[in-house]
Amino acid sequence: MLTTAETSNTQVALLHRISSIVSSDQDIEEILQEMVQLTMNVTHSDACLVYLIDFATNEIVLRASQLQHDAEIGKVRLKMGEGITGWVASHKSVVALARNASSDSRFKPFSSLQEDTYQAFLSVPIVEGGDIIGVINVHHINAHDHGSDEVALVTFIGEQMGGVIARARLEERSQSAVRRMETLAAVAQAISAESYLERILQAISEMLAETLESAVCSILLVDDEKKELTVSAARCSAPDYMHRMPIRMEGSLIEYVIRQEHPIIIPNIHNEKQYRYPELARKSGLTSLLAAPLMSQGKVIGSINIYTRDERAFNDDEIGFVKVVAGQAAIAIQNARLMSETLDMKRTLEARKLIERAKGILQYKHSLTEEEAYLRLRNESRRVRRSMRDLAEAVILADDLNRKDGTPKLPVREEQDIM
Repeated sequence: MLTTAETSNTQVALLHRISSIVSSDQDIEEILQEMVQLTMNVTHSDACLVYLIDFATNEIVLRASQLQHDAEIGKVRLKMGEGITGWVASHKSVVALARNASSDSRFKPFSSLQEDTYQAFLSVPIVEGGDIIGVINVHHINAHDHGSDEVALVTFIGEQMGGVIARARLEERSQSAVRRMETLAAVAQAISAESYLERILQAISEMLAETLESAVCSILLVDDEKKELTVSAARCSAPDYMHRMPIRMEGSLIEYVIRQEHPIIIPNIHNEKQYRYPELARKSGLTSLLAAPLMSQGKVIGSINIYTRDERAFNDDEIGFVKVVAGQAAIAIQNARLMSETLDMKRTLEARKLIERAKGILQYKHSLTEEEAYLRLRNESRRVRRSMRDLAEAVILADDLNRKDGTPKLPVREEQDIM
């Protein structure tokens, strides 16, 4: 048995080794593989497997092993509390079985994992910041008593591994964020916010209509100033639907959706007094309606509306699906509006810089004050019905051409003609 000093020295050596692994340029999979081999070396075990929690599905997933488990990595999954590994993750507790591990009532075998046939089994939680993020399992082919020092070493490795994984995930999230920002910038340069938003909303409405087999799927956006709802996109088999005038919000079904901030289901819109277009619905053959709010930054900005020809009771899965899509649509709308605002601010700033430069040229060439130069640009803009930015660009271009060809300054009357 190791003394306390020997255990401490071993931990220091392990920490140095772990530091060298972390400081390398390896990805998370390679780091886990190195940690697996390190664990086997210090425990003199025959196998080591690392499971990490998939927080999206709340499952524990095999991510690394000393054997070639290429077909199983990422596919062997356990629910929280399932098997010994799931139990360890659920309880944040160590399990040490010296022999006949497979006879334990918590044991769940996987025919593809050779390690499940081994006698001894040590399972230790991987913890980071007090939160469970995975489990490390150590196996021995033959019966093996796990001493307190061995458990302490594996626990120590689990703690260090937790830090490694947390750091790798943080870097991965940072890289993903950078890629998203780069993509967003590229989209902003390639297309205008208006066309981008129109295409996104149209694609969403078509996808929903096909998935839910609805006759009409529309996306309505709120006009706060006019207190109206306008059809921004629609997939429909009823042509007249797209020719509707804007809907007054007051007293409408959609106003109720907006006020309540949750979906509503109308089994038969012909029996609903608040529905504004009963004749259009009858002509188009529409019967049932599912309407879900579009929420952005805690505010309802519109609604998604699903119409069916037959009377239909939408189930919880369908309602949940529409709510998720509504959330994505709201994000798309918000992003498009932010891009539009950003582009407008950029254009305004560029125009202001051009006008300031043109004013400077006019001031210098015609001995004008700043206000006089501005008024000349403004008045000429009104006279020829062109923007001040266009006129400023013309003044700057004329000045650049004069400088390049070396021609003298134009007389005042000719300079005015350029404007």
